Amino acid sequence: MNLDEATMSFAPDMIEMLARARADLRMGVPVVLDGASPVIMFSIETLTPQRLTQIKTLGTEAVLVITVQRANTLKAPAYDGDIARIALPKTVDTAWITAIANPADDLRAPMKGPLQCQRNGDATAHRAAIKLIKSARLLPAALVVPVSGAAEFATTNALTLLDLAATQTHLAALSPLHPVIHAALPTTVSDVGRLHVFRPEDGGEEHYAIEIGN
Repeated sequence: MNLDEATMSFAPDMIEMLARARADLRMGVPVVLDGASPVIMFSIETLTPQRLTQIKTLGTEAVLVITVQRANTLKAPAYDGDIARIALPKTVDTAWITAIANPADDLRAPMKGPLQCQRNGDATAHRAAIKLIKSARLLPAALVVPVSGAAEFATTNALTLLDLAATQTHLAALSPLHPVIHAALPTTVSDVGRLHVFRPEDGGEEHYAIEIGN
């Protein structure tokens, strides 16, 4: 065995780990963020009653994280500036949580308060959770729960583990786009045109461009 073979790793890199995390969140599987204050995060859009029951058995304070725009609609103070952290009442169900996060039923169920928003503590992981969920094209709302021993917790529960600092760095960067395919596309504007499809390196949504003329 040569040196290159001995040092080769089949482990996913950070971009691939983020793609895996997005897929997990879309399926309703939580993701662990490992930083100074490790947390387990859930997408509100895909949260199930079964997992909410499991969350309540952890014995730690769960927090519902929403964007400042949603907080303003709910008249909830966003002490962190761009997000609001709402303490999760112990007796609520997934319907209540979804109603807080999703504006679709605001006219049918306008009364949702009072909401107890957190003012103190580090919101770094909560902010990263919202950015990760947005990058997965899910409703921008997360349920965040503190955990101890992030690596062990993730391994025990077979969950994706992300380094918080690396996650922040990659989410702030624009993913390179790679051409996938192109084809002729006549339009009413021009008989000579082409459709180009590009796929981002981070596993995000494909991008389309229309070329008109020669």
